[in-house]
Amino acid sequence: MRKNIPVNKDLSGQIFAPTNYFDLTNTEQGRILQFQQEILQLVVLGNDYKEICEKVCLLMEQLLDNAVASVMLLDKEKQCMNVFAAPSVPEACIVQLNGLRPGPGAGSCGNAVFHQEPVFVESTLDDPRWQNIRQLAIDFNILSCWSMPVRSKGGECIGSFALSSFEHRLPSTFHRKLLEIGSFIIGIALEQKKVNEQLYLSSKVFENSTEAIMIADANKIIISINKALYKITGYVDEEIVGKSVTIVTSIRHGSNFFQKIWQSVKQHNHWYGEIWNRHKQGREYPAWFNIIPVRSKDGRISYYLINFSDITSKKKSDEIIWRQANYDSLTGLPNRNMFYDRLNHDIKNAARIGAGLAVLFIDLDRFKEVNDSLGHSVGDALLAEAAKRLSSCVRETDTVARLGGDEFTIILNGISEQRSAEKIMQMILMELAKPFHLNTKQAYVSASIGATFFPDDANNVEILMKNADQAMYAAKNNGRNCWSCFTSNMRAATEIRSRTAYELRSALRDQQLYLLYQPIVELATGNVYKAEALIRWQHPERGTVYPGEFISIAEETNLITDIGDWVFKQAVNQVALWQTNFNAGFQISINKSPKQFISKMSDWVNHLNERGLDGQSIIVEITENLLLDVHELVVKQLLSYRDAGVQVAIDDFGTGYSSLSYLKKFDIDYLKIDRSFISNLDSKSNDRILCEAVITMAHRLGMKVIAEGVETDLQKELLTSMGCDFGQGNFFSKPMTADKFETLLLQ
Repeated sequence: MRKNIPVNKDLSGQIFAPTNYFDLTNTEQGRILQFQQEILQLVVLGNDYKEICEKVCLLMEQLLDNAVASVMLLDKEKQCMNVFAAPSVPEACIVQLNGLRPGPGAGSCGNAVFHQEPVFVESTLDDPRWQNIRQLAIDFNILSCWSMPVRSKGGECIGSFALSSFEHRLPSTFHRKLLEIGSFIIGIALEQKKVNEQLYLSSKVFENSTEAIMIADANKIIISINKALYKITGYVDEEIVGKSVTIVTSIRHGSNFFQKIWQSVKQHNHWYGEIWNRHKQGREYPAWFNIIPVRSKDGRISYYLINFSDITSKKKSDEIIWRQANYDSLTGLPNRNMFYDRLNHDIKNAARIGAGLAVLFIDLDRFKEVNDSLGHSVGDALLAEAAKRLSSCVRETDTVARLGGDEFTIILNGISEQRSAEKIMQMILMELAKPFHLNTKQAYVSASIGATFFPDDANNVEILMKNADQAMYAAKNNGRNCWSCFTSNMRAATEIRSRTAYELRSALRDQQLYLLYQPIVELATGNVYKAEALIRWQHPERGTVYPGEFISIAEETNLITDIGDWVFKQAVNQVALWQTNFNAGFQISINKSPKQFISKMSDWVNHLNERGLDGQSIIVEITENLLLDVHELVVKQLLSYRDAGVQVAIDDFGTGYSSLSYLKKFDIDYLKIDRSFISNLDSKSNDRILCEAVITMAHRLGMKVIAEGVETDLQKELLTSMGCDFGQGNFFSKPMTADKFETLLLQ
């Protein structure tokens, strides 16, 4: 336990207490004062702290004959002691002393640090406190040793100051006083060392900081600056020292601005923020300031430490990052993030003033065809030009944004009547329908536009966007190149689609799907050896659901692949049975969605082989649009069908962008004339001419023709006279179950 008054006992038990200065003789007092004066003069003059410690040692040796002085300090871990100053001690002795661990047997110095009190040993050769380093005393003739702890400013023991004598003796009152004063001065010197190092470090930081630093007095008058301030502001010392700190700030800030800053510094002891500065040459730039007051002991502000940096580059970088986060790099329009922020803001503003607004959702029609045929660089140029045309159709108060791809949105502020929005939408359609001259190439697109209104249709961003999207799809379904405004019926239809998508997931699992078969009749003979498999959904609540209500949803949700595979396997099982029981050449046609081609490679051919069926047992019906976008997987599967003998039919021929090129490129076996050409077929109609042309063309190309939607005997007779190969429709038979179809085959 540490004692309030350090004491020590020698082997005889004599107690040593701190020495009273007035117990000394006048001569001794004078020698001590001279000793103090010489050492303190070195301290005041700022001599190196090690030189001061060595000078203390040398002066002490002059005051005690036949002795040497030394200073030992603890290492950073406070575990070992090392010699710091010992000008008269042999190097070999220093080597042995270094690494000394404080403890009861570690000599005078080790005990002084261990017990944190003075230790005066008269005889090192037999004192137990020297038992661990006795050999050192013998080797270097150290017969007695007196040691004092050296303390830091906070009273922590940091080392020892010792006098080692070459004769047996104890310190006199005078020598104890010298040791006390010496250890105290050494403590001051070492403390000053820390202060000097901190001051030196601070001065280097001050001088070499990349931030401008200025120190101002309590009246905010500059008294010191660093080099960086010149680099940032252009002012040198003589131009700025003695001036107000406002010399570096811009006049764009009013007096109230700075009053609030200094008030904050006074109340919170700190202020940081952005201030516009003025360079010596007049250029203004943004700067980031930190202001800290330096207070005296009584709490009054004596100085201000002000540092700042030019943040022009950072502001530019932030601006670039902000633009990248909020604007589309291709068109320069606000992107999805910015659009949603503005729409939120505009809705709140419209609600506050009682106004309305319209949201337009715009999708470019046939843009993919431009990309695929003319290249992505032309497609990008078209999008950039489209953005300019859209912006030219609206006011400055409106917002045009690009959500992504070929989708654009517009906020029309202050629009409360549908008629006003319709005029703008019509203008947009006209602008986008104009040819796009892109370098040496020319392209055409149109647009489908959906519109919704706040607050009539919805009062929040999510629902408004959903409404506009639904209206846009309605415009596409209406033939494209038109606009459509949201109605409540669209919402109901969307809810039905969402519910259908959810329920469709369990329909296949719960065996709610089934197949019907419609005969495909050979017109010349009336024979039936083909049928088309048609899917139905027996919904537990809605009853029979036809494919037109759920196939597109199955495609959107990627359920079409599983449903298509199920249809295929059901049809294969059925055709195998009918080939065995009725006609070995019986065929069943199966519709295959484009999504099924692209989602994964079909294993239909392998399944046919496993069942031991010929490839011609199945006819795969595809649409014309599938062949317009010749995907690698599409080509691969069509070739596999050809090699396996699976026949391919083009369904609804004539309703898409018909092209003779794909008819020559792919091995197509059948063309199915769409029912829209058959429904008005008579001896004088134009449809007869079209049908006859299709039949003639198909036969010339080695294909057969199936007419869909045959409803009357006249239609059948006309098609037969034209040489049409097969007919399909309610005139012959409606789709029927497998058992009823078998009854038909038995007739």
